[in-house]
Amino acid sequence: MFRAARPMRPPPKAAVPDDLPFPFETIRHWYVAPFGGRSEELGANEVGVNGLALEKNTDLRPEDPVTVGLVGSDPHRPWFLEERFAVVPLDVRKPEAAELSPRGEVVLPEQPFDYVRRPHLQPDVGDPVVLKGTARRLDENPDWLKDILGKSVRRPDF
Repeated sequence: MFRAARPMRPPPKAAVPDDLPFPFETIRHWYVAPFGGRSEELGANEVGVNGLALEKNTDLRPEDPVTVGLVGSDPHRPWFLEERFAVVPLDVRKPEAAELSPRGEVVLPEQPFDYVRRPHLQPDVGDPVVLKGTARRLDENPDWLKDILGKSVRRPDF
């Protein structure tokens, strides 16, 4: 298993100490941030990131599904087979978890026997973590889709 020799350094754009440099996009809809820790305030399938950093640095919205992996030890499975987490913006409503993500670090849930349930997802504080999102290709209510499908899919004349 790959282990980072040292904690992640902030990307070059983080010139000011109060800046929110993480998470940063590496590939479209894939974001990397250091691991900030674990919190009991998060549900079993939730992943937290500083709310301001989430809004500023990503296209992710609250409750968006993402998969979580560690750099260098990510299983090569199709996205639909990987375990999904809901993105939670951390703020004053989850103070313990928010303290673990002051600059946009990733916070994972603290669950009993998590090391058994998710042995592939046991990072040390500072290890790089990848949040893999997907593009939202359709609108929330795609009324136009019905018209397009109605035109392109016709009943056969028997």
